[in-house]
Amino acid sequence: MRRYFLLGLLVCILAGCGTAAQSQAPQSHTTATNTDSLTQVDWKNFTYSTTCYSSTHTFQAKDGKARDKGILFQVYKPVYGDLTGDQRPEAAIPYSCTGADFGGVHVFVYTGDAKHPRLLAELPASYDQAQGDALGSVDSVTINNGVIRLSGSNYGPNVPHCCPNVQIIRNYRWDGKHFALISSKMVDKAATTS
Repeated sequence: MRRYFLLGLLVCILAGCGTAAQSQAPQSHTTATNTDSLTQVDWKNFTYSTTCYSSTHTFQAKDGKARDKGILFQVYKPVYGDLTGDQRPEAAIPYSCTGADFGGVHVFVYTGDAKHPRLLAELPASYDQAQGDALGSVDSVTINNGVIRLSGSNYGPNVPHCCPNVQIIRNYRWDGKHFALISSKMVDKAATTS
């Protein structure tokens, strides 16, 4: 009987030591990073400032929408990826402003962390919109290998407002100060559907 008692005591001691050793394992840094990542920001309930229709407006989005002086502001599903090389994801948030007409979809790019998100840029960049292949409205956003790709539509010459006929793909890379346009491709939609 004494032998079983000692064996049981030994098992309890070993089990207790195993539990203590497991509970002292170091915490993973991945968990801490994820909790303060921009992926944790509630972008549908966030305050944005943008220049819809040439004047600056502040929009307090609720469930992805807000109104200010007759302008409807709406945000869409964010896309995440490292654009600055800091091994942390930036957030690309497509948005639109609609007043008397549809102003197209553009993209906010935020950097930082969940407690301190900071607007890095709005794309397509205004400094390259004067080109003949300007991106009127963004249809899709992807981030891959530090490059943000915007794909969307615009109008060729003599095309009615109802029917954008040109597909434009633009690739940007962060250069430390702004997003530099690294490539732009324009495709006639009629040529791709024939």
